[in-house]
Amino acid sequence: MAIRRRHTLLAAALIAAAPLVFAQGKDIPVGVFNAMTGTYAFGGVPIQNAMKLALEEANAAGLPGGNKFKIFEGDTAGEKGQTISLVNQFIKRDNAMLIIGPTTSGEALAGAPVANELKVPILAIGSSPGIPATGPWAFKIQATPVDIMNFLGKLAVEKQGVKRMVTIIDQSNDGYVGQKDALIAYMKGAGATIVADEKFVSTESNFLALATKVSSMQTDAIFIAAPAEVAANLIIQIRQAGLDPKVKIFGPSTFGSLGFIKAGGKAVEGTYVVSDYSPNSTSPQNQAFVKAYQAKYKSMPDNWAGMGYALATVAVQAVRNAGPNPDRQKIRDELAKLNNVSMVLGNGTWSVDEKRNPSYGGVLLQVKDGTFVSIQ
Repeated sequence: MAIRRRHTLLAAALIAAAPLVFAQGKDIPVGVFNAMTGTYAFGGVPIQNAMKLALEEANAAGLPGGNKFKIFEGDTAGEKGQTISLVNQFIKRDNAMLIIGPTTSGEALAGAPVANELKVPILAIGSSPGIPATGPWAFKIQATPVDIMNFLGKLAVEKQGVKRMVTIIDQSNDGYVGQKDALIAYMKGAGATIVADEKFVSTESNFLALATKVSSMQTDAIFIAAPAEVAANLIIQIRQAGLDPKVKIFGPSTFGSLGFIKAGGKAVEGTYVVSDYSPNSTSPQNQAFVKAYQAKYKSMPDNWAGMGYALATVAVQAVRNAGPNPDRQKIRDELAKLNNVSMVLGNGTWSVDEKRNPSYGGVLLQVKDGTFVSIQ
């Protein structure tokens, strides 16, 4: 009886210890938020999808110590107040070690100061150099307007012979203002004339007066910076107002959205776009991403899916480098060290300067037959 009792106690002890023996690391809480609804959902949805894909791939491949990302999602709706609320929620309720997103510079500039104050790393999408300038805990994935818009300016002047240009922007978005200013500086430096610098806000939908005015201007090209569907609507109305078919239309990476083509239809055929990402890249890394994205979401990745995947690639690398026992400080420190990261954007290499502003080259696309094709 005594021997049998000892065996029973030993078996019970082994069962109790089993969860400790086979434990698979710990959860790494990460806040993932973008504009899933509202004006900027054209970018926010594919960004969020691609971010989750990259984090899920990292979990499947394995992290140091057997750790796993635990994803907490949020919808900013493109609103600064909602962004601030979600940053607080991720940090105080969900104990996030890292926050990735949001979609626009305006949202990031609202949320980043909170992340800095609470000492949690945030890696945002927006192009504004003001994002990392908010403090040492804030980072961004996207190149600055000057860095990316020079590619478009060079295309316009050297390849398309543009000497006169009209610019039209949604002035409620700081990123669009920066893009327009950078392009104007390039065009003027190249000897081109800016015929007009028009402004509106994205809440508008009736552009009859603006479209009539612009369509009658003597210009070689029109540059438009606005949310994808809004810009497509504006282009439709400008063409309906009688725009000369010879006038070329140029746009920033906002146009690199499937939503832009769907909303604009034939009216956006021929539009030139400077993009951060091209699904046509033949790099093995991009081909693997395209295959995985198509399998999961049943559509080709656009510029914003590529941006989201690239951002999450950087985030995953920082967490890997932080080792088997990561914390907020270690992840922040690793983000600050990262440079020359291989990824799907631009020329395939993401590098940063001393102010943590990224660079990766631009991709030039044109809308042809309802899709994006790469141009030289």
